[in-house]
Amino acid sequence: MKKMVSISLFLIMLIVASGATQSTPELSNINSKLLNSMETNLENFQKNNQDFYKKTDDNIRSIAEFESVDELIITWPKWYDIDLDRPKIVEPYMVDIIKAAEDAVTIRINIDNSIIKLRIISKLKKEGVPLNNITFSRIRTNSIWCRDYGPFFIEKNEELSIVDFNYFGLRARPIDNFYPTFYGIKNKIHFSFNTNFILCLSGGNYMTDGHGRAMICDLPLHVVNINRFLTNEEIKDILKLYLGLDEVYIFQSQKHDGNGHIDMFSKLLDDNTVLVGEWDASDENYQILEDNAINFSNLGFNVIRIPMLRDPNPENNTIWTYTNSVIINGTHKKVVLVPQYNVPEDSIAISIYQQEMQDYEIRGIDCRIIIPCNGAIHCSTFTRPLIN
Repeated sequence: MKKMVSISLFLIMLIVASGATQSTPELSNINSKLLNSMETNLENFQKNNQDFYKKTDDNIRSIAEFESVDELIITWPKWYDIDLDRPKIVEPYMVDIIKAAEDAVTIRINIDNSIIKLRIISKLKKEGVPLNNITFSRIRTNSIWCRDYGPFFIEKNEELSIVDFNYFGLRARPIDNFYPTFYGIKNKIHFSFNTNFILCLSGGNYMTDGHGRAMICDLPLHVVNINRFLTNEEIKDILKLYLGLDEVYIFQSQKHDGNGHIDMFSKLLDDNTVLVGEWDASDENYQILEDNAINFSNLGFNVIRIPMLRDPNPENNTIWTYTNSVIINGTHKKVVLVPQYNVPEDSIAISIYQQEMQDYEIRGIDCRIIIPCNGAIHCSTFTRPLIN
């Protein structure tokens, strides 16, 4: 039964992916019908089949971000990129990410075609970036937010494996939704696509300490019609089953931060230490983060506070976060890339990271271009764990 479900879903996935960039009315109509059918199936699974997949005897462990990694993955923006009004203005930010990380670990860049590859190579050469640690993958996507639609990596029976949860529903970003499975196929990593029909969860709304505990936020779990047939307790049970977790803790999302994800205000630096943002007492999110900090402390974490800011331009109403960083415990170097906004608080944030992560080089990345899109470094990157 599982094999038949996997094959049928994979065929639908290929049809949707192959036709997503074509615009004939007939094909658009077919894709719309397919998406309607897939959304109905997703709802039916969530409503009636939470126990369809039974617990196995596999030894499963969810891997923490601060553990050893052998790749940093980014998706290069393209002209039709969802969420970006002018994708080309984001390219300098992407180049900065590559420049700051290429000496620490191999960087894999997701692209749509060879023309984009040539443009990237030209830009990197112009910036003096060595190419020996750069590799490219032709996997189609809808957006640059690869953290959110990327794989949930687990260690399964002492091997790297992928759990592919549903991303953002099926209609808005169908190609992004299939990325983890395509990544698994291309890199010969075992993947579970069946989980795509069980739970919607974005990677930016998930943190784990690597020892069976995970933290998520409440708001994105039920936005619009996402997971509408699942209770929070059922969501916890699904995460425990497929990610090998013992406990899942749900924290309160911030208000109006663009996505409600946990990475917008917190960051696990190791299995004992967590950064939690701190607002001015007049901000609407002040008490939310005070409560979240207390909850982290009650779980036994050493809580370190770090400033939270707002874009001084009131028209933007954008949150500036320093916790949306990426930890690269790389094969060559240990590096942390931290958002910067050209304000005095930048140096405070850098010093906090340096104090708490003395084995790492702390490197700032100007995020003023990307943050108005409601994400920063963590949202637009993900790392592949290295299983020893």
